[in-house]
Amino acid sequence: MLFQNEFFIRLISVSILQIWPIFYSSYFAFRLLKRAKNRSTYTLSAYFITTALAYFIATLSIFLSNTPFAYIIYVLSIYIFVFSYSFLINFSWLLTRLEEKSSYTKLFLRITFYAILSLFVVIIGIPFNGITLNASTGWAPNYSWFFLSFSWTYILIFYVIPQLYLSFKILKIYEGLVLKRRLNLFIISVFLGLLIAFSLFLFNTWIENIIYKLFHMFIGLVFGIYAAYLIYKGFGKDLK
Repeated sequence: MLFQNEFFIRLISVSILQIWPIFYSSYFAFRLLKRAKNRSTYTLSAYFITTALAYFIATLSIFLSNTPFAYIIYVLSIYIFVFSYSFLINFSWLLTRLEEKSSYTKLFLRITFYAILSLFVVIIGIPFNGITLNASTGWAPNYSWFFLSFSWTYILIFYVIPQLYLSFKILKIYEGLVLKRRLNLFIISVFLGLLIAFSLFLFNTWIENIIYKLFHMFIGLVFGIYAAYLIYKGFGKDLK
């Protein structure tokens, strides 16, 4: 019964939470790159591309259940998911330095820094059993409470706090009612996206709470689409 419940819930989550992000993230990335090709659009579209890739790989893992590849592929998807938020932070950083024309090298180093930090998903997820995905869990991911705590701490320190700082800085730099409104939409969307990340990790940890899992499925879908749209409309649309 546990296997059936967990596997059924994961099938629903795949259908609702993972398929849609692949489509709308790919669409927004395509629209951004079609409109302009510069440092800002590359960075923002990279967020959508890595998000779509993360959900695609996570979806692929469920079809590889009962194989040794499912676990590795799933862990890889969570690594990419965590890493994807770094592009939002770096896009915000670029907004504070549009006049300075920071080099691509500095941006690359910042992205690489986050790519290395995000390896905690692999380091804690595999050797320390932070992420479990096998027959005993019904091939549904199960995170340890230690992994949850570490992940939340990482998101708070390296994403939430820097984004708060950059958000205040951005609002001080730019003037104009219309531009301020677009920036506010972008900032709100980033924090909505981070809220989804917090909720997702709890979703895969607090597995015995069916009510919360159903709550996350609904909220994750609504907030996910809304956040992606606000990111695109807030400061991705007509980006120069």
